[in-house]
Amino acid sequence: MNGKLRFALASLATSCFLAVVKVIVSLLSGSISMLAEAINNSADIITSIVTLASVKISERPADHEHPYGHGKVESLSALTTVGALLVIYITVIRSAIERLITPQPIEGGAVSLAVITFGILVNVFRVSFLTRAAHKYRSQALAAEALNFRTDILSSSVVLIAVFLTLIDPTSPILIRADAVGALVVSVMVLIFGVKLGKQAVDTLLDRTSVDLTRQIRDAARSVDGVSAVGHIRAREVGAQTFVDLSVSVPRSLSLESSHDLATQVENRVRDLQPDADVVVHVEPMAPANESLVESIRATALRAGHIVHNVSVHHVADRRYLQLDLEVNSNLTLQQAHDIATQLEETLKHEFNCWRVSVHIEPMNEPVIADRIQEKTATVREIERIARAHSAIQQVHNVSINQCGERINLIIDCELDPSTSLSDAHIIAEQFERSLRRQLPNLGDVLIHTEPASAAMQ
Repeated sequence: MNGKLRFALASLATSCFLAVVKVIVSLLSGSISMLAEAINNSADIITSIVTLASVKISERPADHEHPYGHGKVESLSALTTVGALLVIYITVIRSAIERLITPQPIEGGAVSLAVITFGILVNVFRVSFLTRAAHKYRSQALAAEALNFRTDILSSSVVLIAVFLTLIDPTSPILIRADAVGALVVSVMVLIFGVKLGKQAVDTLLDRTSVDLTRQIRDAARSVDGVSAVGHIRAREVGAQTFVDLSVSVPRSLSLESSHDLATQVENRVRDLQPDADVVVHVEPMAPANESLVESIRATALRAGHIVHNVSVHHVADRRYLQLDLEVNSNLTLQQAHDIATQLEETLKHEFNCWRVSVHIEPMNEPVIADRIQEKTATVREIERIARAHSAIQQVHNVSINQCGERINLIIDCELDPSTSLSDAHIIAEQFERSLRRQLPNLGDVLIHTEPASAAMQ
């Protein structure tokens, strides 16, 4: 038996004991306020039984028909308790009004005082352990049970005072009505408690969200680096567990893996607020305010499912010209690749108001099996001779030659002056590659790695 069930059973046993004692004393004494207190304890039995059943049901795990679990049964139990209290205390109020009109003396007042005092002490202890249990297990049902008996302490105190005043002078027309007044006060207190408890239960059943909780979740999501904005947030409490759905905006240039990592960080920040929360984060791509034109072009191409590189934009007078390289599947025919490029050209021309878009089609590099061949002295020397014809190239080294069918692929480290600009380094590498292709007819892929001369010496 788990902890919540043990506390619910203990509360039920206590309610049964107090109800039996107070019903007997109320019948013997004839006190209407004691009768109200006895009915209150009898209602507590119903409350405790419903709480016990709801706690047991709410512990069931989620299933296909109840994906959010069974925690809202606790809210239904609280609503059932409120309905029972309203029905019972309307009858008590009617009897108390009759006693105000026709007052009756109380028999055995001393016994009534002793029983009420004992009941107060028992409820003080019961409220203490139920409050600790509700906090420990985050149980709405146990919290409602504790609040119920906290109200019982107040109502019992009112009854204690009413009975005491009645016993001071049973012949006084004012004091003899204190018993009926006490019953009315107890009834009003219980009804106020019932309305508050019922409202809380209805709010939970209707998934009313705490404004403070929503604000805390939004602040937690915003604190994650890379989150541009936080969209809608939906949080619902089902028993002891909180379910949170939210959307966050991230830069659209991020990869799928990076976006997933950001979503995981947001989930962890929300769980710092609600440790047992079930969090679902929806990621929405967003163009950041500082996104460059080239980044926007790449993002547009990627959204269409294309990978582009070497993007360059030129402005001539009031016209914009765009050039880029488009990678396509090497198994496509020229016509198929051309159709893809034409569609991308039209998309970019319309979205970025370009006068002309020029797309260079490149086959997408596929994994190949290549055989490393020995660095032929003649080939290496030929590469070095070609490099010397370019005055900007100080030295080439780490020449790697791979045989792929009838073609050879080259990887070359090329040293340049450290003060060379990046754009100039790119132009030098392209010129070197064109020279290699002119003089090595069977050349396939060429990768030229440019580096500052000092880096190669380290």
